[in-house]
Amino acid sequence: MVETNKSISRWAALTVLCSALLLFQIQPMASKAILAWFGGATSVWTTSMLFFQTILVFGYCYAHWLSRWPLHRQIKCHLVVVLTAFIFLPLSFTAPDATTTAEQPASTILLLLFTTLGLPYFVLSSTGPLIQNWYALTQGAGTPYRLYSLSNIGSLTALISYPFLMEVYLDIPTQAWLWSAGYVIFAASMSILGWTCLRQQIDIKTESEHPQPAIQSPPTWKRMLHWSGLAALASSLLLAVTDQLTQDIAVTPFLWILPLALYLISFIITFDNPRWYYRVTMAALTSSGILILSLYYIRETADQYLGTAFFQSLAESLIGYTIMLTAVFFMICMTCHGELFRLRPHKQHLTVYYVCIAIGGAAGGFFVSIVCPLIFTHYHEYHFGLIAGFSFSSLILVRHVLDQSSLKQLAVVIPCGLAFGIVVLSQWKMTQNNALEASRNFYGTLQVERTETNSNLLKLRHGRVVHGIQILDDSGAMKPTAYYGTNSGIGQVFKALEYRADLDITGVGLGVGTLSSYARRGDVLRFYEINPDVIAISNKYFRFIEKASTNVQITAIDGRLGIQSLQSKSTDLIILDAFSSDAIPVHLLTLEAFAIYLDRLREDGIICVHISNQHLDLTPVLHAVCKHYNLDLRIINSKETADTFDAQWAVITANSDVSSTIDQSTSAITPTITKPVAAWTDHFSNLLQIIK
Repeated sequence: MVETNKSISRWAALTVLCSALLLFQIQPMASKAILAWFGGATSVWTTSMLFFQTILVFGYCYAHWLSRWPLHRQIKCHLVVVLTAFIFLPLSFTAPDATTTAEQPASTILLLLFTTLGLPYFVLSSTGPLIQNWYALTQGAGTPYRLYSLSNIGSLTALISYPFLMEVYLDIPTQAWLWSAGYVIFAASMSILGWTCLRQQIDIKTESEHPQPAIQSPPTWKRMLHWSGLAALASSLLLAVTDQLTQDIAVTPFLWILPLALYLISFIITFDNPRWYYRVTMAALTSSGILILSLYYIRETADQYLGTAFFQSLAESLIGYTIMLTAVFFMICMTCHGELFRLRPHKQHLTVYYVCIAIGGAAGGFFVSIVCPLIFTHYHEYHFGLIAGFSFSSLILVRHVLDQSSLKQLAVVIPCGLAFGIVVLSQWKMTQNNALEASRNFYGTLQVERTETNSNLLKLRHGRVVHGIQILDDSGAMKPTAYYGTNSGIGQVFKALEYRADLDITGVGLGVGTLSSYARRGDVLRFYEINPDVIAISNKYFRFIEKASTNVQITAIDGRLGIQSLQSKSTDLIILDAFSSDAIPVHLLTLEAFAIYLDRLREDGIICVHISNQHLDLTPVLHAVCKHYNLDLRIINSKETADTFDAQWAVITANSDVSSTIDQSTSAITPTITKPVAAWTDHFSNLLQIIK
């Protein structure tokens, strides 16, 4: 029996590890495979996570239901399900209908993922709790919870390997084939584990040779709600923190994976052994971390009070802010998951325990992905999550001193109360705005505001970045502003093209329609804008389109798909300006995307790309694309004025005569690339190389 137990332990560990690797390889792989079809929106990842978390709930419920059967029936039934999932292999992602994608992106993503990988993911989701239950039935005194820690180690390995190995060296179809092969290996491992148990008749021998443990009372509803609540808090903050990172940097697997990796590391540490979770110490660190982050959000007041410029300098550092944000998130996860492990039940009830954790995780995902866009006009769930995290960690500290001296109680309660007030005021301030109108949908957040210094200017803010300004007075209503002034790169290009009549202009990204001010009578101007709220707001509050000299065509569709719908060699000027907040639309800057642009562009045509960005230098990316297609690249920089911003535009053409015209008529320069990067493709992009 000892040898059999060792054999089962080895195969159980191998199977759990294999399933975890596959589970967390498919998440970034599938999300990246469909990203371009949904406009590169930040919500692609959060909606995908909702799918994965929901299927995880069904997998855990299936494992809980199956655990009620005798062991030999569990094995036979589950192996049938494992083998049935082969009908989904090899994985293949097929583009959905473009109209449905634009009108119902969230439901389209959920349906697409379900039909592509639903059953294999369901099987893998059920593996952890099911094998832990088999382990508990066959290994007597052994603890199954370490298998959960091992599972999270496998998950973390998969996540880390994806952006640094899989994404770099393999395209999506090759990744899908490799994943499918991995599923075959998993199925073989699961079959050997089941065959080993059946061959030794483990469940029969266990019943006859070992006394049955005393039946433990089932967990109460209060305890189960506690489990789900802790899981929901960590899960909702996982997605909220991911949104914070991706809306201002880029929608890319690396930034999806960073918060998720920290989330899993907290599981690994807390579920490995009770000695790794120091309850009071971690609660104190969590409370302090959230307090410091809250001071950062009121940094002008905090720096003035403290007599330093610490928080303001931190705001100017992308890496510093990212480290602070993710460190606080990790502390919150450690507290939530440490409490989850501290409240774990007897192993007789481990499947219901995991079901409650999965339900909480899915509830957090549903709240952020579905509910929050309906009830909030900004990413308020992040700030409310910080308040909840501070409240919970402070409650741990207060409860710890309830049975101690009054002096110790005051030493804890008073600082916690004062800090709670600062946290609430700071986070509440972050949720307030003076917008004339605010909206949030799948594609991000929008706010229409009057500028602080000049009430005659109306601006549209997308996330934290201004995406358009208009002068309210009729005398200046059609003056190009913001990044599009007459001295900007795009303004200089339009001036250089004045000699051409009847231009065909294609814009990707509408903003407030500022580019309409450059269109002349006889020109054709069309915009492709994926966000319907942008179209509604630009028509309601801004007059660029209404006052344009030509009829402006606006289509609600992803810009790349819109350009693809044009006839070959049909447009003179393509303008790419489709940024959500400061995030990079990676799918618009790939070799595949430029192949489409060049095919639709006339021989003397120009591509202008707005590359103003606080954090990333996109010039090397465009240089790599131009080198691949033998194109000329110029950069035009312009300085801020009263109603314009610092702006950087890239001008690209395949025509040497046009390049000469641009050189002579504008302030364009030929960029010097000191650190060349590989060209981005639909299956490869690397942000780390272009951080400023």
